Amino acid sequence: MSTSEWPSLPEPPSAAFVDVDGTLLAQTTTFLFARILYRRGWIRRSFFLRALHHGLQHKFGRLDYGRLIEIGLRYIQCVPVAELERIAQENFVEHVRPRLYKGVVEHFTSLQAAGTPIVLISSSPGLVIAPLGTYLGCAGLLTTPVVIERGRLVGLGPGPPCYGEGKLFWAQKWAEEHGISLDRAVAYADNWSDRAILEQVGHAVVVHPRGRLLRLARARGWDIVRPQRPDRPRRRLAVVRRWRRTRA
Repeated sequence: MSTSEWPSLPEPPSAAFVDVDGTLLAQTTTFLFARILYRRGWIRRSFFLRALHHGLQHKFGRLDYGRLIEIGLRYIQCVPVAELERIAQENFVEHVRPRLYKGVVEHFTSLQAAGTPIVLISSSPGLVIAPLGTYLGCAGLLTTPVVIERGRLVGLGPGPPCYGEGKLFWAQKWAEEHGISLDRAVAYADNWSDRAILEQVGHAVVVHPRGRLLRLARARGWDIVRPQRPDRPRRRLAVVRRWRRTRA
């Protein structure tokens, strides 16, 4: 099934494991976050060149996400975690929330009302997506573990990065701890790298899939949804453009 609307599930799933970037919004939360850090002089332009390179690897399924996280941590080790959390909240309010696909809040609120816990599962750093998790009332937040010492991020924690097969690892661990069967769970994702968790849950939903993921979704009979982007960012851009013309 392919639709522009979020799916109506036949019965409340035991849990909903929800990817973030590309699934709940078209943009990458970490990129939006890093842009604020760059504008404030915390990171250099070279970070974005590295991010572009790794983004291409992600697109073609060759990303070493653990290596990417290690590089990213080196860039922000000098920034206090308290400051990173404050910037993450600002990033959510100004850049993430306005970009959520239409119907996100209503769909996941209805799942929660039916008794389904919502669990964000993302390769983005936990502190970056924590405000979104709070906003959606999520029961869990699964991301790559990190080590904090003296108020600074100093390295990766135990366990695999929350990417690819790593997402399935953390989902299985969370499900076991909460006595939940993945056979009765639903997963939402948008990328070929997410196929491991999509294939292990009882119900899979893919968002704006392309290429191999689209073909796999059709072969498996998964729900395919193409929610619309919100109008607000476009209206804001038009207002800015009109304001610039009046100032010219």
